[in-house]
Amino acid sequence: MKSLRLFVAAAGLSAVLSVSAFAAESEPGYIDVGQLMASAKGRFVEVNLSTGMLKFAAKLCARQEPEAAELIGNLKRIRVNVVSLDDSNRKGTVAQIGSIRERLSAQGWTQMVTVREQDGGDNVDVHVKQRGEDVIEGLVVTVIDPKGEAVFVNIVGDISADQIAKVAENLNIEPLKKLRMKIKADTDKGDKA
Repeated sequence: MKSLRLFVAAAGLSAVLSVSAFAAESEPGYIDVGQLMASAKGRFVEVNLSTGMLKFAAKLCARQEPEAAELIGNLKRIRVNVVSLDDSNRKGTVAQIGSIRERLSAQGWTQMVTVREQDGGDNVDVHVKQRGEDVIEGLVVTVIDPKGEAVFVNIVGDISADQIAKVAENLNIEPLKKLRMKIKADTDKGDKA
């Protein structure tokens, strides 16, 4: 009887996890990065925040930072990976991030930021999936530092340019203050094309 209960509990957990994974995959701002390979000796960090955790965080900060709480409350998922690179995983990880970037472009994401430093420095891309003029449905940041680590960030949910601007003003985050203007300029270019 005990093994039957254990089996039923495991089956139930499996069903919940697969439904939650399917729900994330159906979100327009979600991108499946797959599993990044850890290096032989370096660090490997993975953070996955679900809708429930984000709603909880929004409630925690609602009193002191209502604009930030509203922004966080509209998010559906955040995934962050930081992977040290060494000879055991460098080639595969760089290829995997390159593949993700190609897929984002093929799926109509807008590449907002590109950084290519000379002499093997940082290699950074920021892509957004936009809906209308003022809403981002997804944000993907990929960073490859060939000597040190790779970073992947995927933020899924409705992020309005006005909300970002308010949070940036309140927290004095200079680069985010200009994001609304960048989104608007990109939208205007698309309208003229």
